[in-house]
Amino acid sequence: MDEFHRSVMCEEIVKALLPSPHGVYVDATLGGGGHTAALLEAGAEKVIALDMDGEALAYAGLRMARFAERLSLHHSNFRYLDEVLDQKGIESVQGVIFDLGLSWHQVRSQQRGFSYQGDGALDMRFDAESDSPTALEIIRGEPKEKIERILREYGEESKARRIAQAIVEHRREVRTTRDLADLLRQVVGTRGFRKTAMRAFQALRIAVNDELENLRIGLETALSRLASGGRVAALAYHSLEDRIVKDRYRRAEQSQEYRRVNRKPIFASEKEVKVNPAARSARLRVLEKL
Repeated sequence: MDEFHRSVMCEEIVKALLPSPHGVYVDATLGGGGHTAALLEAGAEKVIALDMDGEALAYAGLRMARFAERLSLHHSNFRYLDEVLDQKGIESVQGVIFDLGLSWHQVRSQQRGFSYQGDGALDMRFDAESDSPTALEIIRGEPKEKIERILREYGEESKARRIAQAIVEHRREVRTTRDLADLLRQVVGTRGFRKTAMRAFQALRIAVNDELENLRIGLETALSRLASGGRVAALAYHSLEDRIVKDRYRRAEQSQEYRRVNRKPIFASEKEVKVNPAARSARLRVLEKL
């Protein structure tokens, strides 16, 4: 596996976006640069790549030095895609890719706090240099009702009320990811711990990074910036983000200015899942501007 991150469904993304030697493309979630590299290798004239993670930008910049003249890297959230394109003097693009999953590098780095496995800081910010509240600050500072809402809405956790109550009662004792994981285990028991921990950590991460609102704004910009025949490809990994993508595509198609390239999501092949288990939950949806 790539030491930083292995991008999911690169072949399918290339087939979806049909890179052209006269086309500008956006990789809204650069990560390890797998999708960007695939688009450039397939002949894309230029790729504008964004990421909130400075470490990802540094890694991808070194990895793709051979494409320096055709690659423009930006330390930015894709909710600001409009501003990035304006700065580059680009009015329209031929394709946009959103890969909404975590990179392996982020999960593996204990100090980023994305995984319940290990013992690291409860940070969870995609941009470690930002002044946004961390997961620990949410745990320490938010009222029980808000913590419950975060767990219920962003984690779809049925035990949200019990977990929120426990967090409020023990919040001063929670300092690290292991502390939070231990508290969750106390609340739900060993049998249901793993799924609850995954849902709770997902919920806090979404809240810290305002992921769902960012996705709504990013999709709106992507659709508005597409040239005729251009496409948006979105890789979602859980039902909340997939629902946003599916609903926005449906409404776009109703305007008769766009068409859904695939009515049902495209999944990774069994072969890819075997070598990259992270691909198992990926769902690809593609929209084209007429």
